[in-house]
Parts: sequence; structure tokens; C-alpha cells
Amino acid sequence: MRASILVLAAVCSVPYFAVPTADPRHFVLHEKRDGAPHQWAKRTRAHPDEVLPVRIGLTQSNLHRAEEYILDVSDPRSPNFGKHWSAEKVANVFAPAKKTHDGVVDWLVSYGIDASRHTYSTGRNWIQVNATVAETEKLFNTEYHYYEHELSGGYRIACDEYHLPQNVREHVDFAMPTIQLEGMRPIPNLLPKLAAPSPITNLNGLENCSTLVTIECLRALYQFGAGNTSAPGNEIGIGEWADFLYEPDLVLFFKNFTTPQIPADVVPDFISIDGGQTGNFSYDNATGAGVESALDVMTAYSIIWPQQVRLYQVGDGVNVDSVGTFNIFLDALDASYCTYLGGDQPYVDPAYPDPNEGGYTGPLQCGGAPISNVFSFSYNQIEAALPVSYQQRQCNEWMKMGLQGVSVLFASGDSGVANRYNSGYPNSCLTPPEVGPYVDSNGTRFSPSFPTNCPWITAVGATQIPANGTISSGEIAVAEPNVDPKEDYYSGGGFSNVFPLPSYQSDAVTNYLTKYPPYNYTSDIFNNSGNARAYPDVAAIGLKIPTTYLGYTYGVGGTSASTPIWGGIVTLLNEARIAAGKGPIGFLNPTLYANPDAFNDITSGGNPGCGTKGFDCQPGWDPVTGLGSPIYPKLEEIFLSLP
Repeated sequence: MRASILVLAAVCSVPYFAVPTADPRHFVLHEKRDGAPHQWAKRTRAHPDEVLPVRIGLTQSNLHRAEEYILDVSDPRSPNFGKHWSAEKVANVFAPAKKTHDGVVDWLVSYGIDASRHTYSTGRNWIQVNATVAETEKLFNTEYHYYEHELSGGYRIACDEYHLPQNVREHVDFAMPTIQLEGMRPIPNLLPKLAAPSPITNLNGLENCSTLVTIECLRALYQFGAGNTSAPGNEIGIGEWADFLYEPDLVLFFKNFTTPQIPADVVPDFISIDGGQTGNFSYDNATGAGVESALDVMTAYSIIWPQQVRLYQVGDGVNVDSVGTFNIFLDALDASYCTYLGGDQPYVDPAYPDPNEGGYTGPLQCGGAPISNVFSFSYNQIEAALPVSYQQRQCNEWMKMGLQGVSVLFASGDSGVANRYNSGYPNSCLTPPEVGPYVDSNGTRFSPSFPTNCPWITAVGATQIPANGTISSGEIAVAEPNVDPKEDYYSGGGFSNVFPLPSYQSDAVTNYLTKYPPYNYTSDIFNNSGNARAYPDVAAIGLKIPTTYLGYTYGVGGTSASTPIWGGIVTLLNEARIAAGKGPIGFLNPTLYANPDAFNDITSGGNPGCGTKGFDCQPGWDPVTGLGSPIYPKLEEIFLSLP
């Protein structure tokens, strides 16, 4: 149990004493949470002497030019394609302006927060101060309360809204702790199936691909060959959150499901972030080992070997708050993203050293982890559960990765247009009363995912081979209905309520909405403005992928399977470019959308959810399987033709 929770619970019994607030005439609303937060109950006013670790995110420079910058190095029509930026250039271009820094400092000092109390992040894009509740209420013209979680009984301090002076607001992205209360654990996207003793026998070969999609099936379906080189620095990055790899399982998988067979002593390059560890226990005591990590690593290895895998294991896994939502990973790669000690967002992201019993006792890792050319993530969260400012700031960080030549792929989710991980909400749909400009109090609006809604990542949906079909049957959108609709498995997809439509996918999305308009345009069941980031971008097989877990083999499904397949294919493309004396691809989407003929177009199936049929697959891009699945020879020809 968190020691901090005990302290807060004790403080709640102390009577509240009124404190003066700032003159509201000079303040404007900055962020607001309408209605009661889900599963959190407001209790008493926070004690004025309680100390808060206040973090203020400074507005970065030049973000209004983000699309211009990223397309300049990733659009195949650009003369600067492939001319990726250095980390130093990225930091300098987006660093907060001096007037931003000085404006925020002057504001803090004028409200009694002396400059000697200010601390800065490595990139000086965050200011941190330890301030009492009384000081913070005055600073933000708000009121803080203790909130109790109805299930765990834990406490957090938060406000319903906060304000900033008119002349300061333009310099601040957001401040913490303020309105944030939702849990931030990344959710894996997978569906274990087909349990059987290892090995599953008589299922190799192309005639059994509808039962178990082996590496032979994938190579025949997408027309790629075995890897043949191991280019230094081209290791694929696989991110895992408190779902540990049990390394002895690799030996069985390599023996039974890799061609050519990978040597038994091969293990990933292990990158531990804030207490991450492997699940090296006995089969009888494999606490912490997870099928998610096994699926991701094994699938990638089967495609790219002899290229190596880097396993980025994030978080100590002691409790659900110990892993955060992707910020902890970004901290380890980029020291300029880190805040002062304690994580990026107090009461949302985890604290390090971890205050929980058995938790990681080291400091938050800021920088030092290697950056891979390709990152594959089989996790996501709910757009509706996260503050818009949080999503925007993190999305900008993925954009900066693309500027440096990194391809970032995220699973699109396994719940169609719903989000079953939002399990406490009615109908598994979006229900928080305000998300961006949209209001929905009945749980009837489709629920997009994060960070698949970010326009600077590549979102991967899922397909399957039809039942009793063959490779020549082609693919359909994945469909695994369940008696409980919250357990249905359909390819995640839809339209963001937060991010606008990027120019690179404008033609494809407009074509879909014009030729195959889903639902009545008077309906508000999804963001039908025509100006919303749409996803997924691409798709691949996401059902019956062989995975060995704790000595048994499973046919595993999920966009967790399709994402490392795409990650492996992009790694092979980078391998081909490196062999030709060229650099890594970086941000994929502009080139992918410019070449729709390089995909197997999926036109059968849909992604039901929220008690609806969801969206339908249609010719061209659609919000079920995106552009479709890869035709490797065409993609290789395209990317080798680019500088």
C-alpha cells in the first residue's frame, strides 16, 4: 500500500481553514472536468498546509509547425526525405521561448513562490515547485479536495477546474496536480486462444494456416523472405509494461516455430526501465511472466532473425500505478522529457523511488536508453479517460521521434469502436461528460483509443484468414464475438475526438466518408466532422499466431499480434535500405498513404461495438483495417527508390 495514501487519509480528518484566493477578474479557465469523475468520490477540502509537488508544463516553441517539419523528412515527394534531425536539433527547435520561461517565473514570484524554490527539468520545459494547498489554490484560483477511489479506497488531491492569469495562459500547456484522477496503466491488446501441449503438432505448412498462422504462412501471405543480415543499430524495439518475458519459453518456440531455426541461446537485448525485469522463474512459480511479452518478442524474432530484438521492460509491476502510460518509457529515451524527481505528472504517473512495498527503489530513469529504428507497442489507453493536454504533449514526443528517424507502431485495440478496457462505463463506450468539444453523458458515442489517435504514429489493426480458408482465400477483418460483448474481439478503429485530420490521410479518409458514409450525418455517434484523425493506418493477421507461454503453445490473437508483425516487416525494410547505403525510414504514414497499391485491400468484415455494427470494410482505406495488409515486395521497391 502507498505510504502517501495513509498520510492523505489521516489528513482528511483535519478541519478546513479558509485561505484567500486570487482576484478572479484577471484569471481565465484553463482546464475543467465536468461532472463527477468515474469511480472517484469527492470528500473534504484539502488541508491548506498539505504540500503539493506542482509541475507546470511550459508551452514549447514551433509546435504549430509540427506537421510541416515531420512531412519535410517523411513525405516521399519532399527533397528532404530521410534527412532526419539530431536529438540536439529537436531539443533546440522546440525549447520554450525565453518570454515563456520569464512570464511563468514572474507569475510564480508575484504570487509568493520565490525563484529559489523553482526547479527545472533537464530540457527546462517543466518548472517544479513544492507548494502548499493554500498557495496552489491562490496560484490557480481554484479549490482542492480529497478524492477517494470507490474500489481501492486510495486518495488523491485534485480540483474540478483551474484558472490561469490571462497573460500567463499562452505560456502554459497544463499544470499538475489539477483535474487528473484516472488510472494510467497501459492496457495490452491480446486474446489467448487454442491452449494445447507444446508443441502443437501437424499444424505446420501452408495447408493449416486458417488454424495456426506460422511464419511460413506469414511469408507466403505477405511475400517477404527470411532476414539475412544483422545491421548494427537496427534492432527492433519491443515495449512491455510489467508483463515479463519468461526466457526459457524462447527455446521451445525457436525449436518448433522458426524457419530457419533460431539458436537456443538467443535472448533479446534487455533494456530495464525503472525496475523492469525478466520473468525468469520456474514453470511452477512464474509470477510476473506474461503472454503479451511472449507474443510480441517471439513474433518479431520469427520475422527478423538474425536481426536482434531489444526488449524495453518498463516498471517494477508492484501495483497498477507503477507503470504509467508511456511517459516513463519516453523519459528513459529522452532526458529532456523528464521532469523533476517523481515522474512527469504527480498523482497520475508513478513516483520513483517507488513508495510501495517491494517497489523499485532507484530514481526515475532520465535518458540513457538506446533508441531503436522501430518501436512496436501492443498497448493503449482510452482517449476519453485522459486529459487532452496530456495526450497532446505526449503525441508531440512521438512526432519528435519520427523527426529523428524512428518508426513508432501502436496496436489499434481489440474492441472495435468500443473500448472494453473502459470496463466501468456503461456499454463500454465513451462516457466522461466532456472530451474535447464533445459531450456524451449516456455512453453512446464510440470510444477511440490513445495513442492510436495521435497522427504521428502508425496504428495497426487486425485481420484473419477465413475459417477453413487458405492463403489464396485472402484476409477479412478479424471477428471473434463472445457471449459477453465486453469480450468481443474486433479490430479497433474510428475517429479521434482530440486530434485533427493530418494532411497525409486527408484524401483517403475523405474518400471513405464520401463514398461510403457510415451512419446518418445528423448522428453524433462518432466524430463525423470530416476533420478528425482516423485510424488504423494499416493491418495484418491478428489471430492464431503461435506463442509459447510457460511451456505450452497457444494460438494468440489481438492487434498485439498484428503490430509486431508490422514492426518486423518495417525492420526488414530498414535492413534493405541500410544494405543499400541509406538511412532508416522514420515516420511511415506519408509514404504508405501515397502508395495504396502496396497493400492487400481488405473489403470484408467490420468492427462492431457499443451495441452497433461499428464501421464496415470498404474498398480503399477504412476505419477497420486501414489501407490493408502489406505486400512486401512492393513496399521494398518503394522505400529503396527513396533517398
